[in-house]
Amino acid sequence: MTFSEMNYQRPDFDQTYSDMKEYLVKMEQAAAEPDFFKAFEDLDTLSNHFDTMATLCFVRYSINTGDDFYKSEQDTMDEQLPRFQEIPSEAARICLESKFRPAFEEKYGKHLLEKFEVKRKIFTPEIVDDLVEENKLVSEYQKLTASAKIHFEGEERNLSGLTPFMESMDRGMRKRANDASWNWFAENSGKLDQIYDALVKVRTRIGQKLGYDNFIPVAYARMGRTDWTQSDARIYRDQIAESVVPLTQKLYRQQAQRIGIDQMKNYDLNLKFLTGNPTPKGDEPFLLEAAAHMYEELSPHTHEFFTLMRSRELMDLTTKAGKANGGYMTFFPEFKVPFIFSNFNGTSGDVDVLTHEAGHAFQGWLVRDARPRTLNDITSEVAEIHSMSMEFFTHPWMEKFFGEDTEKYFYAHVAHTLNFLPYGASIDELQEWVYEHPDAAPSERNAKYREIEKKYLPHLDYDGHEFLEQGGRWQKQLHVYLYPFYYLDYTLAQVCAHQYFNWSRKDPKAAWASYLELCSQSGRKPFTKLVPDAGLKNPFAAGTIASITPMLEEYLDHLDYSRIQ
Repeated sequence: MTFSEMNYQRPDFDQTYSDMKEYLVKMEQAAAEPDFFKAFEDLDTLSNHFDTMATLCFVRYSINTGDDFYKSEQDTMDEQLPRFQEIPSEAARICLESKFRPAFEEKYGKHLLEKFEVKRKIFTPEIVDDLVEENKLVSEYQKLTASAKIHFEGEERNLSGLTPFMESMDRGMRKRANDASWNWFAENSGKLDQIYDALVKVRTRIGQKLGYDNFIPVAYARMGRTDWTQSDARIYRDQIAESVVPLTQKLYRQQAQRIGIDQMKNYDLNLKFLTGNPTPKGDEPFLLEAAAHMYEELSPHTHEFFTLMRSRELMDLTTKAGKANGGYMTFFPEFKVPFIFSNFNGTSGDVDVLTHEAGHAFQGWLVRDARPRTLNDITSEVAEIHSMSMEFFTHPWMEKFFGEDTEKYFYAHVAHTLNFLPYGASIDELQEWVYEHPDAAPSERNAKYREIEKKYLPHLDYDGHEFLEQGGRWQKQLHVYLYPFYYLDYTLAQVCAHQYFNWSRKDPKAAWASYLELCSQSGRKPFTKLVPDAGLKNPFAAGTIASITPMLEEYLDHLDYSRIQ
């Protein structure tokens, strides 16, 4: 079945909710073990169908936010979905308190019960109205950013459509495109502040209703973190400040020298090379064909996976009017297939989608048959290992995409992943401060972020752009609005992916075997056990980052600089 053939039907919300509650009663009242597991499995099957419909609605809405039908359906989902959060929370409670708990643990493993312990921390019926409000605010942010219409170079463009111009070799063009993008945020900053103010307040209420001082413990529980804390995050961010920031400042100085600019401004950062950034040598059909050859040669598993993705229309890749910003991978549990959404715009980021999001999708496909589906519930820092590592495992095939720009791509990719770590830490530190100071005014939040930027990103020079000088850059980071405290997970996964890159250059077969095992075990072990079991160092352990960066610096130093100009 292709994506276009997948039939969407709005669930009967009341009946589905009633049926799910009935399965919960059967679980709680089961006198015999088979009856308990039968009710649990029936609930899983019904949940798979319900989640498939909700996901299908979301994907089709994000493909075209101007589609009146799916816009209406998504609005309905935003209203209805919050009350269903009670179901997994109640199922978790019943399993944890059941006399069949030992049998459950033997059948599904200890970590699933650990995940259930976290799950029941994040819901009480008293927060349903707050969850509805939170969903509406999140959708409001998405609608606002997706509706951006910016007249630039004779055409009306969305935010993603400005990216190629922000990478132009013409400095004037870069500045105009950069200003056009940030001016849109500046012009809409009042509305963005209003949305975020409301989000912080409603999330704080949720945290307090659940018995916490603020939202942070709830955010950590929502992220499924069973094995690391806010204290661990602070120690980890300090490692980035100590071991990564000095290296990134060296890379920025090299970039300035390479593109011939003494005082690099923020609009110069997107130009990595004087001869232009590496760009893919073709459009979407070209890239898909190159990716098909790449995945055929990488492994039998990836060949089968990518053939499926193409033949069943499980990717929507190119940017167009009305399409939501960003990119993601999601999964249709009833159909047992992933889906990739992105906004191709002619930059190297298009190739990153075919490796990064494909990494997510590949792992989802590998564990597609696992039941119950909660076995596959993985924390974000685990999920991003799949995607970020795939970016590196596919390095040997990049010439298929970039031709004579391949060496430039190697440099740009590795340098970008290093430069990203301090930025990711800055976003996490901001959110920690915001939810510890929920009554702070927008100007105070911005001022705090500008202070944090100077710690992690001291090279930034905004050339007097008032919105950025005042600390507004974070408003472009959708994760702050949609997925609070997600962003540090990217950096943790990046540190693991760096280790796979270093490993694969020494022993590619062993590194790939470890990666496959890590993908198959994801969801069955917590991050701090999964990672060392796969042969990687735990990023939270003192000295981990300092042990990784020298090999990456050496790799960059030994590239062919005659081809990197």
